[in-house]
Amino acid sequence: SFYEADLVADAMALLRKLGFDPVLLPFLPNGKPQHVKGFLREFAATAQTASDFLQQVNTLGAPMIGLDASLVLVYRDEYVKALGERRGDYQVSLLHEWLVNQPLPTLQSSGVFKLLAHCTEKTALPATEKSWQQIFQQAGLSMQVVATGCCGMAGTYGHEAQNQANSRALFDLSWAAPVQQTAPDLLLVTGFSCRSQVKRYEGFKPK
Repeated sequence: SFYEADLVADAMALLRKLGFDPVLLPFLPNGKPQHVKGFLREFAATAQTASDFLQQVNTLGAPMIGLDASLVLVYRDEYVKALGERRGDYQVSLLHEWLVNQPLPTLQSSGVFKLLAHCTEKTALPATEKSWQQIFQQAGLSMQVVATGCCGMAGTYGHEAQNQANSRALFDLSWAAPVQQTAPDLLLVTGFSCRSQVKRYEGFKPK
């Protein structure tokens, strides 16, 4: 909501066009940066506050959807490890996990989209790329998955000065070529970190 507010707005607009009435929940810290940096006690407190709130929302019976895999997956993994039964039984789906089961209108596009998926997302959710292919196919759009490794940003890693050489080297291994060979309007990247990395080295932020 703070770093890519336009993405959140676009997602809300999409859901409305599909006939739904989306509600944007108030911001509540997820705690992932605390966990990454090893502040586990603080992370557990953040996780409990967020879980208590999401558990309350869960009683309304509406599906809860998150837009960034690295954050949504924290609810499923790190929260369970930190809180155990105190986490609650709410579920937060990624957009593609929910969208793949929805009827979609047929759209038109003259180009072939290229999808570069977030490495953690692909590892934790192997069906991610296939789901996006199904979504695009149902909407009448052409999309190809590009095999890539880590983009080199890796959350806060790529933002730290001492990691710049390694971060760039990782990007060059498997991301640089497909990004440079794809028209910006046809390049799709699922991870916020990955989009930030592309913007840093190629000068534009992918869709």
